[in-house]
Order: sequence, then C-alpha cells, then structure tokens
Amino acid sequence: MNKITFTNLCMAIYCLFTMQMNAQDGYTYTLIDNGNYNFSIGAVPNTSTSNFATSVQSYGFTILVPDGVTATVISSLGSAAGANFFNGTDVGQPTIDGYLITETLGSPVSLPAPSAGTITPIVTIQINGSPTSGIIEILANDSALANTLAPLKSFMQADMIDDGSATFTNVVAPDTSALSGNPSFDFSTLSVDDIALKNLSIYPNPVVDILNIESSDIPIEKIEIYTVNGQLLLSKNNNLKSIEVTNLKSGMYLMKLYATNASKIVKFIRQ
Repeated sequence: MNKITFTNLCMAIYCLFTMQMNAQDGYTYTLIDNGNYNFSIGAVPNTSTSNFATSVQSYGFTILVPDGVTATVISSLGSAAGANFFNGTDVGQPTIDGYLITETLGSPVSLPAPSAGTITPIVTIQINGSPTSGIIEILANDSALANTLAPLKSFMQADMIDDGSATFTNVVAPDTSALSGNPSFDFSTLSVDDIALKNLSIYPNPVVDILNIESSDIPIEKIEIYTVNGQLLLSKNNNLKSIEVTNLKSGMYLMKLYATNASKIVKFIRQ
C-alpha cells in the first residue's frame, strides 16, 4: 500500500513538473507584417533560461482572411507546408475564409534556444488581390471556432528537453490563445503612407554592427526600429544613411522608413 502511494505521489510530482515546464518552455505564434501584403507567422518562445535548441518535428495553425480573399504560401520551415482552404460559410462564419497550414518535417529542424528570445518565421504567405478592408489573423486556440473544430488549433510537436532522448510533444498551449505580439492585421488601415518606396536597399542583412540605407528615388526622413511584436526600440530622423545596431540583441527586427507621402517596412536580422 505504501509503495503504491509513493509511486502515485512520484507520478503526481512528475506530472506537475511537466505541466510547469510546458507552461514555461513553450511557444506562441505571432503575425509579422513584411509589407506589400506579405506576412510571416513567427514562433515566439516563452521567456526561458533554457540554452537547449528546440527541435521541431511538425507544426500547424489556422489563418483567417476576409471572405473571398486568397493567400499563397511562399516559404516555410521545411519548404513543404500545405495550406488547406476552407469556406467560412461551411463553419458558420460567412464573412471569413480560412487556411489550415500544416507541415510535417522530413527530419526535425532546430530553432534557436529559447533563452535567445529569437522569433523564428515559420511560414510566409502572400495575400492576393490587395484587399482594402477586413482582417487577416491567426486563429486563437481558445476561440469559439477552434473549440468547435479542434483540428484548427495551433500546435507544434517539438523536443525542448535536454535529456538525451528525442521526445516530441506539443509545446503550444491548446487551451489559451497561444498568440502573442500582433496576431492580426486590419487591411483598412492601409493608406498612402503605406506606399512602398522604390529603389530602396538596406545592407548588410544579416547585420553585425552598422546597417546601411540607400534610397535613390526620394530621401528618407525618419527611421524607426521595432521588435516583431511591435515594440518601438529606436527612432532616428538625422544621419539616415546608416544606423548602428550593436545595442540590439540577436534576432529579427522590423524597420519602418518614412519619406514624403511614402513609407516602407522591411525586416532585418541582427547577428
């Protein structure tokens, strides 16, 4: 009797530890606006001190778009993501359409260790037709639609535990939103200020210390640098031909460049 009780207690402690680890060492998804109707879905590690690189075996999430708007997968973690379209009318939501995007990797792919705080683009899509209204968003796991149709929930089968074995479990919480940063984008916010600058280049990318900016059509008047979650880190309105980024942590960032009646968002990687 004592042996059984002790075993059960050990199992309970193990389960509690596992739940705590899953709550700490997991991922959420965010939407990254690359400009020109191009978006990436990024995997965001929860705050963690783990220096063990995450090994991903498969993943999936659902993207909702305005009714009649279509999307095309441009790239993905394993270059073979599938996008299964569904009509919103068939799921009781006639104002939207959706894509269930999934990929099972031929061999696991490593993501940076969670301690680095790096947001990794998992899939990049192109929205077709240049819509000017409606919203693109990642479906929240705790939404009514996801709870009604569980296969639409976001997931990531990955190994995050440095124990010498390859044990893949879902590291995206199924009962919370599983989203962070800016998981949606409103097409109605587009205006003349979002016109893409032509003949613009930034280099080198990835960058270590100095990022150079060249625009051969109209001069740049202001530069802002944001995290992919939308946090403003730096604003500069003079000496705009180069910008020092040595104070930024390694990872992906968004740079918004302003000119007269024009602006453009580009992404760069700080090594």
